[in-house]
Parts: sequence; C-alpha cells; structure tokens
Amino acid sequence: MNLKNSAIIKRLEDIERIIAIVSGKGGVGKTLIASTMALTMTKIGFPSGLLDMDFTNSSCHLILGVDVLKEKPVEDMGIHPVKVHGVEFMSVAFYSRGEALPLRGIEVDSVFRELLMITKWGRLKALVVDTPPGFGDVILNIASYLPRAEFIAVTTPNLLSLEALRRLAGTYMKRRILGVIVNMSYKSIRSSVEGMGFKVLVEIPRYDDLEEYIGNVDKLMETGFAGKIKEAVLKVLD
Repeated sequence: MNLKNSAIIKRLEDIERIIAIVSGKGGVGKTLIASTMALTMTKIGFPSGLLDMDFTNSSCHLILGVDVLKEKPVEDMGIHPVKVHGVEFMSVAFYSRGEALPLRGIEVDSVFRELLMITKWGRLKALVVDTPPGFGDVILNIASYLPRAEFIAVTTPNLLSLEALRRLAGTYMKRRILGVIVNMSYKSIRSSVEGMGFKVLVEIPRYDDLEEYIGNVDKLMETGFAGKIKEAVLKVLD
C-alpha cells in the first residue's frame, strides 16, 4: 500500500460505512436520491456525510440549498466539511465556484485522491457518495481505493437504463451492490431486476412536483419521495 492510499484510509477510519450511489445512465435521479438518503439517515439518528464526486457536474449543493459562493469548508490541518441540516457535506463545487470542472483521465484520479486525503470527516455512521453516471474512472477509483465501499444502483424502467444495469450485473462489482432503487417507476420491473441477481430496495413513482423543493430541504423531506427513500434506507441499515 502506498502512502497516498494509507492516508485516504486513515481519513476514513472513523466512518462505519461508505455507500456510493451509482447509475449506468444519467437522468435517473441519482443525485437527488444520494442527497435525500444522507439527509434521511441523519434525521433518523444515523449521523451521515455526503460527498459529491460528480466532479464535472457537481449539483448536490443545489439540492441542499448551499450557496457555494458564500459557504466554505473550514481549513484546519485539512478541510472540514460544511454541515447542512446535520449532514457533513463536501464537494469540489466549493472550489470551482459552482462551475463545470472539465477533467479527464489522470486529472480525475488526482482530484479524487486529493479530496479524500484532505477532507476531515467526523465520526459518521455512513458516508453517502454521489457519483457521475456511467462506470468510469470515479467508480473504478472508489472500488480500488475504498475496499470497504458498498454500492446502491439506481435505474428507471427505461430500456436503456435497464440495459446499463444488466451490464453492471456482469462485472466484479456485482457482489458489492446492496440493492437497486428503481426511480420514476411507471410499471414494476422488480422481476427483471431480481432476475439479474439484484435486490430491489424500493420502487419510487414519478413525482412531477419535486423540482419545486430543490434547495428547500425542509419541504423536500416532507414529500412522498423522501418517504420512499426512507424505506430504502431502513432496508440498507437493517
């Protein structure tokens, strides 16, 4: 193990579980699910953090209502995450001023390791990680650098999204997947997902009014969507 890897493991040693939210396709609601999951865990007495690793298109801060131009992590022998509604939150958006951060290859690896090495998390029951769509560099880095990490896959009943999930079922990551959240469900695909060897955590119907609550955490947590996320959380923590 090299020094950088050991530094990352040291930073994360007070976190009981690391749960990365992944999806093969974009537009499935992964970021909203990751953010709501971290909020839900904290709300039910399971202190949690949220790490936005969608470096090129960070958006968790928008859901949490965090103004990245005004709020900044405190620097003291490392970077202390910003606390939002009890959730410890960290994102490169604090440093990119909310703008896109075009990265490729080795740059992604560098930012990934740097963010993990400098962030000083508190004692957490869980760290929820939002990831970019697809199964590229960030996902591979999580699987490699964070051997304790578990995954929750997000899909919709859409044919292309299901096909991406099927491909994931054929990879070595399958054994680390806790289950699947089916979002924007207009028909049950439980049998299809279970046929791939995955557990369905919850099927969430489409809520057309959700966009009204982006940035308003109190209202978001009162929605039926948040109630469905709580169902999934309780299964994961059981």
